[in-house]
Amino acid sequence: CILVGHAEPICIGAIEKFINEYAFAHCCDATTVPPANGLRAAVVGSGPGSLACADELAKLGYAVTIFESQAQAGGLLLNGIPGFKLEKSVVERRVNILRRRGVRFETGVTVGVQVQLGELQRDYHAVFLGIGAQKAKPLDIPGAELRGVQAALPFLIQRNSPMPLDIPVVEVSGRRVLVLGGGDTAMDCLRTAIRAGAAEAVCVYRRDLANMPGSRKEYYNAIEEGAQFLFLTNPVALEADGSGGVAGVRCTRMELGEPDFSGRRKPRVVPGSEFTIKAELVLVAYGFDPVPFPRDSDLSEIAVNDWGAIRVDENQMTSVPGVFAGGDVVRGASLVVHAVRDGRRAAAGIHRHLQPLRN
Repeated sequence: CILVGHAEPICIGAIEKFINEYAFAHCCDATTVPPANGLRAAVVGSGPGSLACADELAKLGYAVTIFESQAQAGGLLLNGIPGFKLEKSVVERRVNILRRRGVRFETGVTVGVQVQLGELQRDYHAVFLGIGAQKAKPLDIPGAELRGVQAALPFLIQRNSPMPLDIPVVEVSGRRVLVLGGGDTAMDCLRTAIRAGAAEAVCVYRRDLANMPGSRKEYYNAIEEGAQFLFLTNPVALEADGSGGVAGVRCTRMELGEPDFSGRRKPRVVPGSEFTIKAELVLVAYGFDPVPFPRDSDLSEIAVNDWGAIRVDENQMTSVPGVFAGGDVVRGASLVVHAVRDGRRAAAGIHRHLQPLRN
């Protein structure tokens, strides 16, 4: 920036979107099919990291097949992120570009269940795992088992999936909804609940606004749509309505102490500050960890760290030679741009790893 002095911030996101849309409309042929190099790659999952990896490999001449457990490709970009944040047509356009480049999509296939890793290793020269992190962090307080306590992700998928799902419907219309957590998923839950007709949507977060991890843009959007926020508030128990359903959340007031290892000030309980908030639906948005591999699957041979994330080297290769990984399954729940970077880095790593076969 060459401006001197203070001014309004530049809308980088809007500028980047304009440049991309202009390129698609005027000057970029994104469907050129490169010459085949005779090698095959399997990509597991169809989220941003997987799509990025498949894109780079296809441009290098690989025959790429993407395996997706859901009925439609796109991962959480399509099924989890609300349409008011990401237009589904953007994801569908990228998927269609890959198809025109020769990438095959096998949907409704779960690797580790219908297809084993060993089969992919037999049929393909390299494998990339971009399966995300969708295991919800638990709500570890009394009453968490009550009816009306729901993990955030199934709620969002149900509301955003373009296809009907075989899961119980989470009704929010006319109900008082409490969302626990302060990240972007919590903001998505608040806005989705309001748009689905919730009587109230209240976010309960144990730190203050300055220490909340969620995007400020998403916070202000939620406020504009009618969401309420209770900062420095921590749930300690859920209260029942007499028939097994949730009726309220018992909370304590918090205050901020010294910074923790992440640099954020650690919250501590204000003695004698308990109070109860009425609630008919509680959505838990405390974050996500990688889903553990089935013990009877050969995926369990891949080394993971203490919290279940796959260990990779500087080329994104796992402990199993020829098997690469990236995105949330490696780094935990993170940004789309990080997953894209991992996918591109893995594609380059695959290309180097298979160089002897290309010579």
